[in-house]
Amino acid sequence: MQFLYMGFSQQANVRCYRFQGVMPRERPTKMTKNIELMLSADMALLAQHRIRVQDGPTLCLQILGASLAGPEDNAIRFASYAITREDVSAFASARNAIEESKLARRKHHRPPFKPSASSQLKWPQVK
Repeated sequence: MQFLYMGFSQQANVRCYRFQGVMPRERPTKMTKNIELMLSADMALLAQHRIRVQDGPTLCLQILGASLAGPEDNAIRFASYAITREDVSAFASARNAIEESKLARRKHHRPPFKPSASSQLKWPQVK
C-alpha cells in the first residue's frame, strides 16, 4: 500500500494530518477503493521532543509504515489515530541516532596552516 499526503488541518493545538492509502492495481480495469486515514498530533508534544512542524508528515508516514509491517491481520485497523508520546519518543530517538552517526562520519578539520620559522611568510603575532 502506498500513502499519499493530502494535507492537514489544525484546531487549537492539535494538527490532523490526512493521508490516502492506495492499493497498487494489478490491472488498470480493476477498481480499488482508497482508504482515508487521519492522524492527529498534539503540537505541544512535538515541541516537547523538539520535532519540527515540517517533520509531522514524516512521523505519520513512519507510524503508517509500521502498522503495515506486521502480519496481514494487523494491517491498518484505524481510520483515525492519535499520535502517542511513545510514537514521538521513538521518532525523536531515531532522528537523534541518525544525527549522531552523521557527526561521527564527518572528517575532522585540520588545524590551519602555519608556516615554518624559516619561511618568508609573515604569521600574525599574538600578544
